[in-house]
Amino acid sequence: MILYRICYAVLRLFLPLLLDIRITGSDNIPRSGPVLLVSNHDSYADPVVLGAACPRPVHYLGKRELFEHSRVFAWLLRTLGCVPINRDRNASSAIRKAEELLDAGGVVGLFPEGGIETTGDLKGGVALIAMRSGAPVVPVYLSGTWRMHEIGACLLRSCRVRVEVGKPIWVSDADGTSNRAERAERLMEALRSYIVRDDEAARGRITGARSPRRR
Repeated sequence: MILYRICYAVLRLFLPLLLDIRITGSDNIPRSGPVLLVSNHDSYADPVVLGAACPRPVHYLGKRELFEHSRVFAWLLRTLGCVPINRDRNASSAIRKAEELLDAGGVVGLFPEGGIETTGDLKGGVALIAMRSGAPVVPVYLSGTWRMHEIGACLLRSCRVRVEVGKPIWVSDADGTSNRAERAERLMEALRSYIVRDDEAARGRITGARSPRRR
């Protein structure tokens, strides 16, 4: 992960020069052990910003097609912690891969909206991974990243970006019940209330105008 750490250091140094960026709550991320870093997804630049906000290397699950463009790009993705998954198959392979990374004590970044053209509906896989792995879930809210890289754009542009890192959530603390379905629902509701918000970051990245985010 030497290259990852170099890129991380460069990002932490130059992002404040390129963007009006403010990161709060990064000390909420445990410095050791498995962690699920869960964020809203408004831009293709989100993994870059999320990685810059985390003091530890972050692993992402990326669709296998991204690794087929070129050998150099595939090598770069793997070096930076991105793991290929086949999204055409069922979600079990992605869940197993996330669990493997967590079992090794790593940080896994997840965007449970499933894509940047969604309406804030969260996929329940994050709750399953959290319950099976026992890893704490750290919610992160990204604001303004859609301006960094709008759909169809080739370059990043300067803008105001805010990163809010919430306190860790353990499934056992999120619900107070032993019922798995209720535990999962309570965890998802806690995540939903933190990362799905009604503000200007909603659909503006798609329409070019500001529009409220739907829950």
